[in-house]
Amino acid sequence: MKLFKLMTMTLILALVASAEAQSKKRVEVSKDVDSLGGNKALVEMATSMDPKNRSRIVQNRLVDRHNRLELHGSYGAVAGGDSYLRTQNVGAAADFHFTPRWSLGVRYYDYSNQLTPEGERVFNEAREAKNTGGVDGRVIDIDYPLNSVMGILSWYPIYGKTNLMDYGIAQFDMYLLAGGGSIQLNSGSTGIGTAGAGVGFWVTQNFSIRTELRYQTYQDKVYTGDRKIDTVTGQIGLGLML
Repeated sequence: MKLFKLMTMTLILALVASAEAQSKKRVEVSKDVDSLGGNKALVEMATSMDPKNRSRIVQNRLVDRHNRLELHGSYGAVAGGDSYLRTQNVGAAADFHFTPRWSLGVRYYDYSNQLTPEGERVFNEAREAKNTGGVDGRVIDIDYPLNSVMGILSWYPIYGKTNLMDYGIAQFDMYLLAGGGSIQLNSGSTGIGTAGAGVGFWVTQNFSIRTELRYQTYQDKVYTGDRKIDTVTGQIGLGLML
């Protein structure tokens, strides 16, 4: 019985010692991996990899955009401009991709406008003053956008690939754009210019997603004369690659 107990205690001590040794070994390996620069073998292994082969894998484009037409619709919100107005838009666009780096397109936007809380307040005060025969020294006037048409040139200098929640790999491009055209206001038509940046996700050969942030400027007409309007528009849209 004593011999059995002695053997059992010896076995337990051996297992504990083995576990401690394995633990120390894991810590040492972890330290080596965490400090890659300090482990000569790992550095040599990484250096021996073929960088050109890895580069070619990354640079393979999943979606070919040579001489392809992209049709897309979008929704956007406008910030800035007239403080009395809250403006949104829906758009339709066509972009022809000459190469994966360059595209030329045309875009149409239809605008909807609402008064902001500040706009409602001042207009209500002016209406009440007029209805009660009072005198309101302020003259309130707004000139809101109805629709616009613009030509857009886009340049795609940066691209990569991303994992879409393990459902597949999508190629994306970060791009810059600039263009101009005509905007129809309540007071009439005038010129508009725009510039901005965006990200295009080419999910499949025929399906795309875009997000854009654009600055645009134009002049409207109020009772004091022409007024420069600067706005920032955020767009998100879905597209079809033909």
